[in-house]
Formats: sequence, C-alpha cells, structure tokens
Amino acid sequence: MNRQMAGWPLRPGLTMTLLVAAFLALVEVITRLGLVPAIIVSPPSRVAQVLWEIVVSGKVLPDFWRTAWEVVISVVLAIVAGVPIGFGLWRAPLLGRALEPYFVGAYAMPLVLFYPFLLVMFGLGAVPIIVIAAAMGLIPVILNSWAAFRGVPDIYFKVSASFRCTGARRFWRVIFPASAPMIFAGFKLCLIYSFVGVIVMEFMVGNVGLGFRVAYDYDGFKIDEMYAYVVIIIALAAVITGVLMKVEGRIRGEIGNG
Repeated sequence: MNRQMAGWPLRPGLTMTLLVAAFLALVEVITRLGLVPAIIVSPPSRVAQVLWEIVVSGKVLPDFWRTAWEVVISVVLAIVAGVPIGFGLWRAPLLGRALEPYFVGAYAMPLVLFYPFLLVMFGLGAVPIIVIAAAMGLIPVILNSWAAFRGVPDIYFKVSASFRCTGARRFWRVIFPASAPMIFAGFKLCLIYSFVGVIVMEFMVGNVGLGFRVAYDYDGFKIDEMYAYVVIIIALAAVITGVLMKVEGRIRGEIGNG
C-alpha cells in the first residue's frame, strides 16, 4: 500500500519534522502566554538562543567530549566482552542454562545502585561512570548474542561441514552472518543503556559532562541553559546512533557480498 492509497501524501521524515515543529510552536505559545511558569518550561526560541551562545562560545566542548568518549568507551567495552561471553554460553549449554536466570535478573536490576561501591574503589572521575555504563550495556549484548547463536539453523552447520568449513572460517562465513541481525539489535540496546548510564552517573556524581551540566543548571535555576544541554544530549544520542547504523549497514553489506 503506497502513501496515496493510505490517504497520507507526506513522507515519514517530513511528517515527523512537521509534528516536531508544531509541538515546539505550541510550547512557544503556551510559555509566552504564561500558562506554564518559566521556571518549569522555557520558550523554545529562548532555548535556541542559549544553545547557540554556548556552542559558539565553546563552553559546551569540554562537557560534550567528556560525555561522548565515556559513551563510546562504555559501548566498546560492553561489545568486546559481551559477544565472546554470549558465544561461550552457546558453546557450553549447561553453563548457559545455569546462568540464564542471573543474567535476566541483572537485566532488570538498576546497576546504578552500585555506584557508592565504585566511588569507594575508584573515586570521583570517569572510571566509575564508564564501569556502570559498560555493565548496563553488557547484559543486552550477552543475551542477544547468546540468543542469536542459538538461533542459527542446524542445516547451516551440516552444509558447512560438507564443504569442510570449520573453526574460525565457519564462524565468520556461517555463524556470524546468520546471527548478525540479532547481535546488532543487542548493540543498539547496548548503546541505549550505556548512554543512559553515562548521563545518569554524570547527573549524580560527575564533575564534568553533559549530565553534570543538566544537574548543575537545574540546581542553579538556569532553566534555559538546562534545556539547551538537554537538546545537545539528544543530538549526541542521534549522532552516535546514526554512526552505529552506518557501521551495521556496511558490515551487513560486506557479509552479503562475501
């Protein structure tokens, strides 16, 4: 069913842009009329002005880069550790069945509760933030990778054995391509959880970073600047997600061409 048959002539991207613009216009009108106190919501035009000022002045750069590399390191650590663990649980089914309830329970556990222990061990700084964020992203990578490897059809192994494709060659030519979609789904969840972990930890115990800036401006009643940093956080999340999707598309293309 095409767009004309569905009765909606606009493309999804344009539709989303119009909805966001209409929402911002509504917020602008509500705040300008004083229907919502300025201490709660700032006019989007004022937020845009403050955002421009902190970007042009370079004030945002130290906090932006701190949050960005904390997120990247957390995601990389979670992926580098999570995929081999998922593969190991698949290769040792008895161990996987024994540990599965614990992994599922850890998935639902708010790991930020352990930050006092990490502060005692590592002190203030980036290390406890990265540890918490990486741990939050590790669980979905393990569970998705494990499920992905378990979902590879048995016929694939029989065909690869008939062609004497074994060991590392079988993994890269058969197992990984078959399990890649679910593995990358785990990577996306890892990005979400790690990003949230970084922002929350910066908000709670950070002394630099975008999350710290949001908390600092909130405590100082700098509502305009607080929302400007929220916009920057959203933009950073969109950029990192876009990069991950580009990498996924490229790897899938190479797998398909291989």
